[in-house]
Amino acid sequence: MKFVFRVDATKDIGLGHLMRCYALAEELVKNKNTCFFISNIDNEKIIEKIITSEIIFEKITTSPESKKDLQYLINFSKKHYIDWVITDHYKISSEYIKKIKDNGFQVLCIDDTSQIYYSSEVVVNQNIVSKKIEFKTDDSTKLLLGSKYIIIREELLKRGKKIYKDIVEKILVTFGGIDYGNITIKILKILKETIDNNIQIIVVIGALNKIEENLKSEIKKLDNSQIRFVFSPENMAELYLESDIAISAGGSSCYELAYFGIPNIIITVADNQLNIAKELDKKNVSIYLGKKEDVSSNKIKENVLKLIKDNSLRKKMSKNGLKLVDGKGKKRIIEAMNKL
Repeated sequence: MKFVFRVDATKDIGLGHLMRCYALAEELVKNKNTCFFISNIDNEKIIEKIITSEIIFEKITTSPESKKDLQYLINFSKKHYIDWVITDHYKISSEYIKKIKDNGFQVLCIDDTSQIYYSSEVVVNQNIVSKKIEFKTDDSTKLLLGSKYIIIREELLKRGKKIYKDIVEKILVTFGGIDYGNITIKILKILKETIDNNIQIIVVIGALNKIEENLKSEIKKLDNSQIRFVFSPENMAELYLESDIAISAGGSSCYELAYFGIPNIIITVADNQLNIAKELDKKNVSIYLGKKEDVSSNKIKENVLKLIKDNSLRKKMSKNGLKLVDGKGKKRIIEAMNKL
């Protein structure tokens, strides 16, 4: 079958939407299907990653809010005899979805909200709070909700190799593809004041993050044997395998950390992360400290030290994370599509 994804990755949107679509496309390609991405992507490395994965990439610069965007997608889908259109974009409307269906295509919507009416065949909301949300859909729409549908990239499905230690030797700091407000530097300064020199700090700087350009001087001041900066990592799995605890935002990386059983401290950088962070805290998978603008240095210090010192707490959080995310989400989504 043939699938086309309408998804973007820009400095305003972030990487999360595109990377979960990429993970789903990986599985489809592996099963001998053909996948196309119609996307606006700011980073050439990401485009290269898509193309080398046998996914056909089509550049677009319009927004789904425009009629031109919708018409391009419909014309493309007709030209290439597409079976399924997969959308993952906050700016896609109910009308956008309906028009695709009216032109004879099956539609799957990946979404983190329930702000529009869904006439699509399938809606996927992988967030742990999704079962508490009320969705407006056609009677025939299939809802795939909750953590059993969390999409994990193929390169990350390696948690069996992870060794869990009784002491903390490495702390991972990751705030996704974009570090809004440059919170990474703030965290690093606090960690330098708080932890022993024998604990290494691994800092991931995302592909769309301009920290490398804007804060070179700050990085240079902090760059020493204790801190290891990794820019746009080629193999994120290896970093997860060696990390004992993490400090992250409340996006999709939280689920990846849970999959690897890494206890993490969450500081949210966007309002749409709040409910997820609170639920992960409630389930004792993560510790949620609050919004980036509200969290004090002392609160960060206290909770980092608490996690470092309390091995039993780390074990409990790790076990809960491993139980929450099993890595089979994309297979379950494809099975549901095949049944239709």
